[in-house]
Amino acid sequence: MKTTRREFLCVTSLGLFMPLASQVYCNELSGEWKFGIIPDTQWAHDMEAPFHGTAIHIIDAINAEMIRQKVDFIIEVGDLVEISSEIAFQTRALHNKSILNAGIKFYPLRGNHDSIDLDSIKQFKNAFPNLPGTKGNFGSSPNLLNADGMTYSFTHKNGKFILLDTFPLVDDGSEDGKFYEIGDYQDWINAELVKKDHEFAIVFAHKDLLGQNHKDNVFSDNVIDQDSLPEMQNNFFSCLQDNNVKYFICGHDHMYHRSKIKSPNGKAQLEQIICGSAAHKFYLPKPPFLKRETTIVKELKRIGFMIASVNHNQIKLDYYSTKKFGEKPATPTWELRDSYGYKF
Repeated sequence: MKTTRREFLCVTSLGLFMPLASQVYCNELSGEWKFGIIPDTQWAHDMEAPFHGTAIHIIDAINAEMIRQKVDFIIEVGDLVEISSEIAFQTRALHNKSILNAGIKFYPLRGNHDSIDLDSIKQFKNAFPNLPGTKGNFGSSPNLLNADGMTYSFTHKNGKFILLDTFPLVDDGSEDGKFYEIGDYQDWINAELVKKDHEFAIVFAHKDLLGQNHKDNVFSDNVIDQDSLPEMQNNFFSCLQDNNVKYFICGHDHMYHRSKIKSPNGKAQLEQIICGSAAHKFYLPKPPFLKRETTIVKELKRIGFMIASVNHNQIKLDYYSTKKFGEKPATPTWELRDSYGYKF
């Protein structure tokens, strides 16, 4: 793969994953289909109209490409807006009109910017109703107070998708409210992954297993000790590895970074994809970096997104990016920057 930008670092050679020859299958679950993944879209340039803290022009441009590539649905990994509010979430939802008109579903997660206070739960659900795991809808959520439609899973054709919310969900009288840790979700995650309703699965969260810039992670806000809660981490890593989950996809760091990460006890390993930035904001890597993480590919200071292609018994993930934009409507040229996958 040709790379010309200095900030794009390929630590090892990229393995391009070519689809199998076209075959005819009677079972729809084994057909060819795509889904999209959008990173953080928070936008602080102008909190008033038209932005309201969300990157409307970038969202519109990415959505146009998602429609062109005919994805079935899009997952956003959190930080949809700069500061959670009714108008901010409604503005973000308004800019899904083009994909919804094209029959493309949208599955969001909250990030830290989407959870400034407990009002964000109602605001989020009002803007994005009927999410999986809510009453009367498909999918599953943990049997925990207010977790329905916030942490959830769903199946689509032969894939299962698990989205984890690790931000305050319950008013317990404390200043910030109660959030559920990964350990609170672990039994539910186990149960979802052992079901025979999928051929492959991917797990998503806003925060990282290990961040390149932010040192808080999906397990803990402890920025000093990234190995804190080792038993919780070991259980999560081993559960995903034992159930053939290859990828953990997240945001939070506003860069594209793909790496292999071992559990604290070294007995399990996952591939983490920090899926880029879809906003004006970029971060740079900063130490310390733990020895149990090995970088594969890194790209900085570019706006990007991902498209996954499922072809019978294999999945290929493509990362596209372009130079910075967002102040005005644009039709950018998207460059394919990373491509990889596996058979299942």
